[in-house]
Amino acid sequence: MSRQDKATTERNARTLREFVKKPENKVCADCKRNDPRWASWNLGVYLCIRCSGIHRGMGTHISKVKSIDLDAWTPDQMQSVEKWGNRRANLYWEAHLKPGHVPPEQ
Repeated sequence: MSRQDKATTERNARTLREFVKKPENKVCADCKRNDPRWASWNLGVYLCIRCSGIHRGMGTHISKVKSIDLDAWTPDQMQSVEKWGNRRANLYWEAHLKPGHVPPEQ
C-alpha cells in the first residue's frame, strides 16, 4: 500500500471526528464510556482506549483496531466505519445478548 497524501489523511481525520460526534458513536460500542478515540474498522465500531486494547488482544483475525486521531485510514476502512457505526454494528454483533447486558470489567 502506498502512503497516502497529507490532504487525504487530514480529510479522513476530519471525517472520523465527525463520525464520532454522531449520537450513536459518542460512547464506546462495548462499555459505553464517553469519547471513543479508537475504532475496529472491520467490525465498524468506535471504542474507548480500554476496549481497543481488548479488541487488539483478540487478534487481527477478529478485530482490526486503528486510532481515530493517529493512524492513516484507507478508503475501504473509512467505508466500513461509515457504513456500520455503533448502533447498527451492535444490533448485528450483539443480537443474541439479553437486553440491558453490561460487559464484564475484565
